[in-house]
Amino acid sequence: MRTEMQVAELIFEPFKRTNVSDMAVSSLLDMIRRRVLRPGDRLPSQRDLMGRMGVSQTAIREALRSLTSIGVIEVHPGKGAFVKSVAPEMLVHPESMFFLLQRETMLHALEVRQILEVEAIALATERVTEDDLEELRQTLGKIETGVRTGDRPFQYSPFFHLAIARAAHNEVLTNMVQSFVRLLLEGANLIGPHAPGALENEYRSHALLLDAIVAGDAEASREAMREHLRVARNLIESGFDEFEAQNTSGGSPPN
Repeated sequence: MRTEMQVAELIFEPFKRTNVSDMAVSSLLDMIRRRVLRPGDRLPSQRDLMGRMGVSQTAIREALRSLTSIGVIEVHPGKGAFVKSVAPEMLVHPESMFFLLQRETMLHALEVRQILEVEAIALATERVTEDDLEELRQTLGKIETGVRTGDRPFQYSPFFHLAIARAAHNEVLTNMVQSFVRLLLEGANLIGPHAPGALENEYRSHALLLDAIVAGDAEASREAMREHLRVARNLIESGFDEFEAQNTSGGSPPN
């Protein structure tokens, strides 16, 4: 292990981009990849990192939490954060780290979606109009076309969920679900190609949600959404597992 003085002398460039937590992660990963930071090294304190990177304490905490979640560093209370031994294939493809960081974010988002969307579909079932149904059918048609042609098959499902929220006719709820659209798009493009059975499930699972709304049974709609999100969780987890298996065996990281 090197002395604290050697590690303390590390130079970090201040960040100017808005997503500073990701930039802090990127900087630390790059230093690990280049062996500027090595296994066993203790990272500078959060205060020192704030000053060296020119970011807030919140951004530093988020970065350290992300790196801890994927096993790059470990935190010892009262002692600090230390670099762990990192698999060489991860350092060859540092972008793989960011792929793995998305796992925690997506699973946390799924927990929030379970709170919002189960009730959203129940309200939609009770309040849906013919215009709402037409929007849902059109979006479902785009999902079907994407699956059949292979042209961006996972691109439209986030908008199907947004259409369900709109059918609930609650502006606050719609805005909350809309805030997830970008994350859902990124997640679908990230996970879809790696999750076994995702393509085959894409159209059918959303068609079942529409069927539940049309049937007019709010409790059945709730249960359909719970099952939909349960399957989504399984696909997220299996997609990440498949990616890790491919990466470990020497496959290419996602584009």
